[in-house]
Amino acid sequence: MSKILHRGGTQGKSDNVKKLGDLVRKTAKVLKARSKANRGLSEKWAAIADQDILEHTDLKGINKGVLYVKVDSATWLHYITAFKKEGLLKSVQSEYRQRYISDIRFYVGNL
Repeated sequence: MSKILHRGGTQGKSDNVKKLGDLVRKTAKVLKARSKANRGLSEKWAAIADQDILEHTDLKGINKGVLYVKVDSATWLHYITAFKKEGLLKSVQSEYRQRYISDIRFYVGNL
């Protein structure tokens, strides 16, 4: 009887399974760290922002140094961006490394 050899036998599959397992573990670790960072950010936002602003905003996260904040109306969006953004940004930057959050972007959406 002759043996038939298959290309990419079980060894390749085993390597792929290990790589996939590593990827899943690394992804879970990153997501857990982000979740913890967002909790800390929410706590700091609550300490920085006025109660009125807190009632009309919801933090969505940080992407490439920009803090994204959802606001419940165009009126509040205008008020915050025109009168409060600069002070909020300085306060957030003082809580974190200044370069970590370089800007705050507000947008209207349902809270």
